[in-house]
Amino acid sequence: MFVEAVGLFVFLVAVYVASTIWQNRHLPPGPFPLPVLGNLLSISLDQPYRDFANLTRTYGKLFRVQMGSTKVIVINSYEIAKEALVTKAKDFAGRPPHFFGAIFGRDNTDIAFQTYSPRWKLQHKIAMTAMRMTEDKANIPFYIEELKEAFCSQDGKPFNPRDSVCKSIGGCLSSWIFGDDKCNDWELDALLQATHVFNLSIGAANIINTFPVFKYIPFRSIENAKHSAKIRDQIFVRKFQEQVSSSKTKNYSSMVEAMYKEFKEIGGDGLTENNLISSASDLFSAGTETPSTQITWGLFYVMKYPDAQARLHRELDNVVGAERLPELSDRPNLPYLDAFLNEMVRIVSETPLAIPHLTMRDTSLAGFYIPRDTSVIVNLWAIHHDLEYWKDPFTFRPDRFLDKEGRLGVHGILPFSAGIRTCPGERFGRKAVFLCLSRLLHRFKFECPEGEELPAEEDSDLGILRNCKPFKIRAITRN
Repeated sequence: MFVEAVGLFVFLVAVYVASTIWQNRHLPPGPFPLPVLGNLLSISLDQPYRDFANLTRTYGKLFRVQMGSTKVIVINSYEIAKEALVTKAKDFAGRPPHFFGAIFGRDNTDIAFQTYSPRWKLQHKIAMTAMRMTEDKANIPFYIEELKEAFCSQDGKPFNPRDSVCKSIGGCLSSWIFGDDKCNDWELDALLQATHVFNLSIGAANIINTFPVFKYIPFRSIENAKHSAKIRDQIFVRKFQEQVSSSKTKNYSSMVEAMYKEFKEIGGDGLTENNLISSASDLFSAGTETPSTQITWGLFYVMKYPDAQARLHRELDNVVGAERLPELSDRPNLPYLDAFLNEMVRIVSETPLAIPHLTMRDTSLAGFYIPRDTSVIVNLWAIHHDLEYWKDPFTFRPDRFLDKEGRLGVHGILPFSAGIRTCPGERFGRKAVFLCLSRLLHRFKFECPEGEELPAEEDSDLGILRNCKPFKIRAITRN
């Protein structure tokens, strides 16, 4: 009996190995998967992007891993990412099922987590048109002035800047999305909390997406996500209805109003008001969390590298002076500030793994066959730390983005992804981060309080974004 059992075991192992090799014969190389678990034991939950980057040493810049029974293609190269996201954008434009994405995407009616389809294309077009038509409603300078006053009120004492930055960017998004019906303090705090919960929930999504049975276990992260999404949805639905019922003119007083009027004119492909509400919710969440995270990291790095901060101050003083505030029109004349922002985005890679893509048809990538309905992850962290692309990638060096004449040069970073599924809020995000950090640096010198230490960059909180561990600053008025 024992010999027969061993024989059966050997036979089953041989069948599994042979079938696995056969199924993967045309795919990119990758580690051999274990039954049931796949390659999960090789990938950590807290820093999966580093584990993927380490696998490039053995399998190259494009490889496959298996998450449970699901095959995933991982891109770790700028050139291959551009091939997938730009050259073959429609081939890689889908989205695989995502547990927390469905919760915060209101049953896959949003832009970020909904897969590519005629309905998604129309929804995306309406949202982008509404954003362009109401761009002037995003009064970024007003909310930056409020943020500066909040910093001033600390009177040079140590404080954690994160909440103030989030409130400022969130308030700006609220006024842009809802116009005069912008959120009150309670609503804004609730939406910011929901966004924060969503960011942290993504860390638990990998295991649930791999083993869907876990979604039936009452994990605290699931209950928190559902509760936060419910409160957020109540606010957005109520405010959407208020906007729709009060809309009587052809003028666009808010993004929601512009989306609704566009929807009424060109609606179709199964699009409903629910999709518009989900679009607005997406834009608030991504538009608040990403710029806030980048601004907070920016404050971290100006304190960590005081020589860089001094150079930023000199550039602002020479170009802008003390009699006025920095404007977007100053950006071409502030190359070191632009280089500093690029380097900060590169080294942090605050979105280390882009939201997964799904192939819409049989296609190829870097010469390898990629079948339809294959999940694809773009490892932005690996791209931004590629030893073959960047010299000393773990060193913070803004000058790498400047040419010999001190002008901003070409770069290979993808902070907002690229192609069809690029972040819709990229234009707002870039503008908000530049104006906020330029005006804060114009007004303040930032110092690490005596007795305080900055957290290590690698010791960050990972959700969908990498958030810096809490730290305190001193904002000392310059002018």
